[in-house]
Amino acid sequence: MGVPAFFRWLSMKYPSIVSHCVEKRGPIIDNRGTRGPVDTTEPNPNGEEFDNLYLDMNGIIHPCTHPENKAAPKNEAEMFVAIFEYIDRLFAIIRPRRILYMAIDGVAPRAKMNQQRSRRFRAAKEAKEKQMTVDRLRHELLARGAHLPPGKEESEHFDSNCITPGTPFMARLAVALRYYIYDRLNSDPGWKNIIVFLSDANVPGEGEHKIMDFIRRQRCSPDHDANTRHCLCGADADLIMLGLATHEPYFTIIREEFKPNQPKPCDLCGQIGHEMQDCVGTPKEEDDPRRGCPPPLNIGAEPDFIFIRLNVLREYLAQDLKLPGITFEWDLERVMDDWVFMCFFVGNDFLPHLPSLEIREGAIDRLIEIYKSTVQTTGGWLTDSGKVHMDRVQLILIELGKMEDEIFKNRRQSELNFRKRKRDNASRDARQNPQRPGHAPTWTAAPQSGLLQPVALDGRYGVAHPQGRYRSPSVSAAQMHQARQFRTNGGSRTNVDWVDQNLNNLEAATAMKAMLRPRRSGEKGFPGGPDVPTHYRFDDETDNVAGPSPPRKPRLTVDEKKGRLGGVGAESLASKLPKDAGHNEDDVADANDEVRLWEDGWRSRYYQSKFGVDPADAPEFCVQVGREYAKGLCWVLAYYYQGCASWDWYFPYHYAPFASDFVGISDLDPGFDRVRTQPFRPLEQLMGVFPADSRSHVPPAWQDLMTDPDSPIIDFYPTDFKVDLNGKRFLWMGVALLPFVDEVRLLKVLDSRRHLLTKEELDRNIRGPDRMFCRASHPICALLDVLYKNPQRSGGTDNVDGQNPIPASTQILDPRLTHGVSGRIWPDRRFACLPGSKVPSGVPSLLPDLKSVQVISACFADPSYPDGFIFRAELLKTVKLPPPTHLQPPQRGRGGRGGFGGCNRGGERAGRFNNNSALQYYARDSSSDREDSISAGPPSTMERMIRHALPQSGRPASQSTLNRGHPRPQWQPSSFSGHGSFSSAYHSAYPRQPHHTPPPRNPYSQNDYNNYSHTRPRAPYSHKPPFLSAWRQPYARQ
Repeated sequence: MGVPAFFRWLSMKYPSIVSHCVEKRGPIIDNRGTRGPVDTTEPNPNGEEFDNLYLDMNGIIHPCTHPENKAAPKNEAEMFVAIFEYIDRLFAIIRPRRILYMAIDGVAPRAKMNQQRSRRFRAAKEAKEKQMTVDRLRHELLARGAHLPPGKEESEHFDSNCITPGTPFMARLAVALRYYIYDRLNSDPGWKNIIVFLSDANVPGEGEHKIMDFIRRQRCSPDHDANTRHCLCGADADLIMLGLATHEPYFTIIREEFKPNQPKPCDLCGQIGHEMQDCVGTPKEEDDPRRGCPPPLNIGAEPDFIFIRLNVLREYLAQDLKLPGITFEWDLERVMDDWVFMCFFVGNDFLPHLPSLEIREGAIDRLIEIYKSTVQTTGGWLTDSGKVHMDRVQLILIELGKMEDEIFKNRRQSELNFRKRKRDNASRDARQNPQRPGHAPTWTAAPQSGLLQPVALDGRYGVAHPQGRYRSPSVSAAQMHQARQFRTNGGSRTNVDWVDQNLNNLEAATAMKAMLRPRRSGEKGFPGGPDVPTHYRFDDETDNVAGPSPPRKPRLTVDEKKGRLGGVGAESLASKLPKDAGHNEDDVADANDEVRLWEDGWRSRYYQSKFGVDPADAPEFCVQVGREYAKGLCWVLAYYYQGCASWDWYFPYHYAPFASDFVGISDLDPGFDRVRTQPFRPLEQLMGVFPADSRSHVPPAWQDLMTDPDSPIIDFYPTDFKVDLNGKRFLWMGVALLPFVDEVRLLKVLDSRRHLLTKEELDRNIRGPDRMFCRASHPICALLDVLYKNPQRSGGTDNVDGQNPIPASTQILDPRLTHGVSGRIWPDRRFACLPGSKVPSGVPSLLPDLKSVQVISACFADPSYPDGFIFRAELLKTVKLPPPTHLQPPQRGRGGRGGFGGCNRGGERAGRFNNNSALQYYARDSSSDREDSISAGPPSTMERMIRHALPQSGRPASQSTLNRGHPRPQWQPSSFSGHGSFSSAYHSAYPRQPHHTPPPRNPYSQNDYNNYSHTRPRAPYSHKPPFLSAWRQPYARQ
C-alpha cells in the first residue's frame, strides 16, 4: 500500500525504529568482480537470529525487471536471474533458520483491483506518450547532426503491466522460481534445514496479505512458538501496520534504503547527468570515446538495506498513547490497534484519504490528540480484533469535522507563505547573483491531455520538461559538444569555470530574449509541439522560485454537465487562465482547483465539482457517501486482522467525503459476514484491470473485446481519460477518472467465450494452492515421500476453488517435524519433484538443467478454522517480551508546510538523523565535498553533473573474519555462476559499495533467542561474538 510520506513521518518521529543491515560479503574471486559464496550457516552478523523470512515478491520483481537507476535487463532470462540474485542477497543478510515464504501477488479483492486498474491505465498512457517524446527528440537530434546509439526495437520494450496474475510472464516466472528453489535446496548448506513455501500468482490474494494469513493461522495453532522471530521484506508502508496487527513482538521489516536524487541514464544516449530533454548526443566514433561522457559512475550498484524494528515501535507507541484518567484498563495491544485504524484515514489502497487529512500537515498527530481527548467520552476502544465500534469512531470524526474549516484555511495560508518565500528568494538571488551559475531560467508548460508537453517558444523549438532546464535551440549540439570536449581536454579549474560561465551566459541570454520578446501575431510553435502557454521560473537546488505574482483572476465556474466522472480537463485549463498573467506553476494549480476549500461554500462546490451533485441534493448525498466510506473502513480493518471480508466490495466513488459528513453511522452494520464471495479468476481479472494497450497479455480470443467498437464492454477500455489533479501539483498525485467495471456484465461476456481458451490458457486461469519444498534429508521428507507412494492420496486436481478448496484426502503435518508449522499437504500432481528427479531449467538460455536433485515438494494448505472464528488481536500467553531499548527523541523540523523542512534540535537538516541514529536519508558525501560546497557556494550545473558522476567515496566492502575458526561446509557446485556471489549469470558484476558499519550505539544489543543473550559485534567485526554452541544444535551441519 502506498501511503505517501508515511514512512518518512514515522522514521522522523520514532528514529530508533530504523537501523542499517550489517552485510557480510563473499571474497572477490575473479577480475570481473564476481564474489564467492557466503556461508549462511554462520551466525548472523546483525546480532539477531531470524526464524522466518517472508518475501513480498512483487517488491522484488518490479525493480529487477525494469530498474530505475541502471540499464534494464536485455531479456526475460536476465530478469529471472536478477530476481534469483536479489533473493540470494536477502537470504544472506537474514539467514532464516526455519521458514522461507515467497508470496507473489495473486488476484486481489475488488477494492484493490480498482486501484490496480487505475495504475495500469496510467502506466500504459504514460509509456505511450513517453515513447512519442523519445521518438520526437531522437528525430530532432539526428536532424541536427547529433550522434545517438541505436534505439530499441518495438519488441524490446518491456510492458510492466505483464507483472499481473494470469499473464504468460507470471506463469513462466513461477516455473523459474520453482527451479531456483530446487537448486538452492540441493546445493546451498544454508538452505539445508529450512522449509520453503511458494505462493504463486495463481493463489488468490495480495502477496503481503497471504503472508499475514499464514502468520495468523499458524499462531492460533497450539504448537506455534510464541517467540518466533519474523522478518518481512517489502517497501510498502502498509507492511508496518500489518506487522503491528500480528501482535508478534519479534517482528522486523527489511527494505531498501531510499536515497533521493539518484542519477538515471538518459533514455536517448544512455549517459548520466542530464534528462533526455537536455540530451545533445554522444561523441562520434572518430572522437575519443572517453570524451564527452561522464566519468565512471557507481550507478546500478546494489542498494543498501535497513531494518525497521517493530518491537521498538511498540515501545514508542506505549509512551505516546498513554491515556491517564481513563475509567477502563489501559491495554497496549488494543490502543495499538486503534492507532493502526486511525492511520487508515490518511491513506490506504482501498479508500481515498479524507480531504482534511495530510500526513505532511501532521494529520496523524492531530487524530491522536482528538483520540486522547475523546476516549473518556467514548468509554472504550475503537476496535476489537478487526471489528470497528462505529459509535465511538463517529465521536472522533465529529471533532475532526469541527476543525475542517480551520484546516483548509491554514493550508491555504501555508501555501501562500511558501509562494512568498519563493518569490523573495528569487528576487534576492536575482539581485545578488544576476548570472549565478546553475540559475539559468527554466521553462515548463501547462498540462496538455493530462501530461506535460514540449513548449513552443517564439516559433522555435526550445524544450521544456517538468523539472529540467530549458535549452535554447541556439545552443546547438555542435557548440555543446565542442564545449564538452574543451572541458575534458583542459582539465583545469580555470577551463571548467570558463566553460560553465559561457554556457550559462549563452543559455540565459537566449532564454531571457525569448521571454522578453512578445510573440508576433500568428507566430506558431515548432512542428509537432502544441502551442500552449508557458510559465517562467528559476531552477535552484533547494527552491523552485516562482516569478512575480499574477493579478487576481476571476473565479472558475463549475460545469454542471460533467456528472460523476467530471474533472478539470487540460484543454479547458489553458482557456481559464488569465490572458494577461505571467503564468507559473501556482497559476496552474489554482486554476485547476475548482473547489477552493479555503473559501466559504467549499462543501457545495466540492460535491458539485467532484460528484456532479446539485447543491440542493448535496446534504442527502453527503450522508450516503459517508456511510459507504464508513463501510469501507470496516472492510479495511477486517482485511488487516481477519482476512478478506468480501471479495467483491469496493468504494464506488473516486473521492472521499468530509469528516463532517459521517452522520448517523453509529448503527452501521457492514453485513460482510452474511454473504460468501469469491475472487475473480486470473484471466477475468486481467480483463478488469488491463487497458487495451496491454491486450497482448490476455488470451487472443478475448482481445477484440477491448478494441472492437461493437464490443458489449468497450466502455471499460477508454483510450483517453482525464486525470483530476484535485488541488495537487503533480500528475501522479491526481485522480484517474476511469469508469468502474460492471462485474456482472464482464463475466457474462467472458463466459460466452470461455470455450475458445486453449489448454495452456485454462491452466493459467485456475486458482491454485501453495506449495511446500524441503531437502530430502529434512525430517519431514519421509512423511512427504509417503504421499506419493500411497495410491489413496491422489491429490485430485490443482484447481483450488471456493466450493472444493482442499482435496478430500490429505495428510496433516506433524509440527514437531516442521519447526511448529501446522497445516495439511497432498501430492502435487502438476509440478511434483521427488528425490533423484531431473528438473528442466527454468531459464534455459542461461542456466542448465538440474540432475538428480535431492528435493521433494507437495501442495500445502494452512490450518482451517470454522466459519465465524475470530483471530484474537493479542499477545500469546507463552511469549517472552524483548528487553526495553534506549529510545531516541523525535526529529523535529520547523513546521510550515508539513514540518519536514528546517533544522532539528541537533542543528541538522530535517530528514537526516543525527550521529546517534542508524539512518541517513541522503547519499553520504565525503567531508571534502561538503567543505568545498560550503566555501565555494552552490555548485554550477556542470559541476553538479560531474560530481554526481564521480564514484562515491567510501570504504571497500568488508571482508569479515567472523567465525574463521569454524570448518566451512562442503559446497556443491551451483547451477549458475551467480550463486552466492550476487553477480549475474551473464557475467556482469555490481560495483563495489561502501560497507555500512552499525551505529556507534546499538540499541538492540540484548536480544533473546532460545534463552540466550547475544551481543552484536563492534566494527570492524574482527572478533568472534559470544554465540553459544547450544544455539547451533537444532541446525547442526551434517
